[in-house]
Amino acid sequence: MTDLIEFVRDCPMVSRHRPWPRIELDAAKWQMLAARLPMESWELLALWGEPRAVHVALRDPGPGTIAVLSRDCPQGGFASLAAARPAALRMERAARDLFGLVPEGLMDSRPWLDHGRWPMRRPLATEPEKRTLDEPPARAADYPFLTVEGEAAEEGGIHQIPVGPVHAGIIEPGHFRFHANGETVVRLEERLGYVHKGTEALMQGKTAAEAAKFAGRVSGDSTVAHALAFARAVEAALDVEVPPRAVWLRALMAELERLANHFGDIGAVCNDAAFSLMHAHCGVLREHVLRTA
Repeated sequence: MTDLIEFVRDCPMVSRHRPWPRIELDAAKWQMLAARLPMESWELLALWGEPRAVHVALRDPGPGTIAVLSRDCPQGGFASLAAARPAALRMERAARDLFGLVPEGLMDSRPWLDHGRWPMRRPLATEPEKRTLDEPPARAADYPFLTVEGEAAEEGGIHQIPVGPVHAGIIEPGHFRFHANGETVVRLEERLGYVHKGTEALMQGKTAAEAAKFAGRVSGDSTVAHALAFARAVEAALDVEVPPRAVWLRALMAELERLANHFGDIGAVCNDAAFSLMHAHCGVLREHVLRTA
């Protein structure tokens, strides 16, 4: 096992990047990172893009160190990390849809956020591409869901069950494609992105106070979590230390939000198992927490 910081020690570090170091990798070093990841225990925290650059945050579980590794992509391409870290798959697909960055070697070429309904492709790229007026909008039925192979599929015992994107409850839209063989779910594939609001683009050029309002509206049931994450990022960038009272108030607000969400989820799980009485009790408890908040 190699120490993460030792691996990037010979690469230039970006100054004034807080709270963790940010290291710039050239094409060869990023390719080396993609080859090294299968042999290392470094944990993927996030992967995201921006015009002509891609970033990945990794954590070395041994010493607990975190580092952000950046790769300039003037030609728009970078070596995919999804083969070694499957969680990077959707993040790389999102970076491709939003910024036009091409993950080289990515095993899944399907769009993730772009459902063919945006007026332009690569909306956050340096040079977005407008869709032509005569181009027909994409149909949901045209999305190539993954198939199932094996004996059951060959014998015709696999049934496809589509669910969503419109649901009976108040959950956000999402399409779920079940491949079932009797009672056994052989494959479940999700397609999300139906409520992609372009928040990242809306926040560009805003002051920190204005952008905080957008962060708090990313998801209605997690407004504290998103607003707190944004606030801590701004504070780290500006090297600002908030007073202890603010820390405790944030902890209290986040805990109330967590409790409300847990009551809602536990009740919903009970309801799915036909235990409607517990669903009702959890709903009452959730309402008490919401009123307290």
